[in-house]
Amino acid sequence: MEYNYLHTFRLAVHGLSQPVEFRMAHENDNAAQVTDAFAKYVARQEDDFLPLGTTGAVRASRVVHISHVRVQKVPAKKEDAAE
Repeated sequence: MEYNYLHTFRLAVHGLSQPVEFRMAHENDNAAQVTDAFAKYVARQEDDFLPLGTTGAVRASRVVHISHVRVQKVPAKKEDAAE
């Protein structure tokens, strides 16, 4: 599976005063479809943590709201572009 798009979500987390962002690579740019897939992913994590880059994480069970913020095309790798 080729992850051609990077989606950014804003998560409201119970116990935090400010929302946090989570990025997820996906094969397509359909915001509704990817938001649904991400929500299901979060629900399956139960008490596992979702990484927030390299500097933090939140417990998935504390996520109370998910908003899709943006999607961007991931630049092609140089070896892929040469083909």
